[in-house]
Amino acid sequence: MYNKIKSLKEIGKILNKHKKKGEKIVQCHGVFDLLHPGHIRHFKEAKKKGDKLVVSITPDRFVNKGPGRPAFNEKLRLESIAALSSVDYVVMNNSKDAINAIKVIKPDFYVKGKEYKDAKKDITGKIIDEENAVKINGGQIYFTDDIVFSSSSLINKYVEPISEEAKSFIEKLKVRYSIEQIVEKVKELSSLKVLIIGDAIIDEYQYVDLLGQSAKGQHLVANCKEAEKFLGGSLIIANHISEFCENVTLLTNLGKNCHYLDFINSNLNNNIKLKRVFSEKHPTLHKKRYVSKDGKHLSKLFETYSSNEDLLSQNNIKQVKAFIEKEAKNFDLVLVCDFGNGFLNAELKNEISKVSSFLAINTQINSGNRGFNVITQYDRADFISLNGPEIRLAAHDKENSLEEVTKKIATQMKCNNVCVTLGVKGSYCFSSIDNISEIVPAFATNTVDRVGAGDSFFSLAALCMAKGYSSILSTFIGSIAAAIDVNIIGNKEHIKKEGFLKFLVRMLR
Repeated sequence: MYNKIKSLKEIGKILNKHKKKGEKIVQCHGVFDLLHPGHIRHFKEAKKKGDKLVVSITPDRFVNKGPGRPAFNEKLRLESIAALSSVDYVVMNNSKDAINAIKVIKPDFYVKGKEYKDAKKDITGKIIDEENAVKINGGQIYFTDDIVFSSSSLINKYVEPISEEAKSFIEKLKVRYSIEQIVEKVKELSSLKVLIIGDAIIDEYQYVDLLGQSAKGQHLVANCKEAEKFLGGSLIIANHISEFCENVTLLTNLGKNCHYLDFINSNLNNNIKLKRVFSEKHPTLHKKRYVSKDGKHLSKLFETYSSNEDLLSQNNIKQVKAFIEKEAKNFDLVLVCDFGNGFLNAELKNEISKVSSFLAINTQINSGNRGFNVITQYDRADFISLNGPEIRLAAHDKENSLEEVTKKIATQMKCNNVCVTLGVKGSYCFSSIDNISEIVPAFATNTVDRVGAGDSFFSLAALCMAKGYSSILSTFIGSIAAAIDVNIIGNKEHIKKEGFLKFLVRMLR
């Protein structure tokens, strides 16, 4: 069995010998996370097209199907396929797609399942590139036509099951929408022209090893090991949205002597137009969290803010107000991510409330704004996204039901759609348009870090609401983004469209 497992470098030389003998080479490629009868029959049919069957496998680091995947590591996947009698060689690919492996293997037949026959249904968009690479190297593509199983569906059901509430919700959703329809709706978000307004934040995680209590006091002592900086606030939200929309503008403020300008410019996606207001008094907020890390488990010890209480100057306010007055009407969606750190004052909030475009607002309560940053400081919105404490604080109500509190805020804000994120319980969706008052369950099966999950939820849900999708579908799509985000440390990565679609399809199967 083990003599079948080869490196790409080895397989090229081996196959050249077979080709000199006139033998035909067949290649199959994929993740093959959970080997099932569909795979076995696929390989048997593929082998009939030639003399030697080579199966190339996507390495763990490039499996982009969402949290918890692959369920089985690359070593186990190699061994499982090598154990099949129909397979002659198994190769670990060294890139995220099959192109490089195709160039090395140069198959006479490149074999895929019938689900790839319609290139429009391939969410990665790679099947066309793969077919071109095969043809350039003298081969042809062949689609097997046999029973189709889904590794994702089997893993969801038996290996890493989602909650019964999540399963029930998905089954109801699939009565209304097909998987293809939902995927297409996500792709259609690309046409939206989006203006993002909000505080820029630089997040830093300082990883430490706890040494224990100080011998000279009651405080903890820690040994600093390493640090990572990430884009935060409106910056990471802009990156989330720019993965799904082609035309994105970010209006934010930075300190006049911002030390992070190069870092920001190099980490923002290229399709984001950055409109910066440089403030002399109000610096770019730098949040530093001291974190103890045990494997994938994080324990946050404490946090520091590098900022001050100064607000924008009158000249800065005029600049921001003038841009909103002149430009906001030209966007399909104006998305406000108000972290309450001094960028948006009462005058600017009033101006934002006047915009005619679809207006989505998220106001966050954090240690830096001491609970003063509430949604009711705005006059109106088309979509609001808050967490439970934020909406209750805005309503001054901790006693009544969440539904009553949400309706109160929706009425006051003249807002038709409100989502309230509830952590592991999911999200509460209220819509006066759809006549909906319902909990959408959480879809995460594992949590590494909750930081940023609300931002990713807001980003995707707001896009869908602005596009006119149903409130339930919009909340579901936002929840999928949050499920991916809780498996990312801090804001180390933004939500990628391809990975999002793969995880979305995995959940729906």
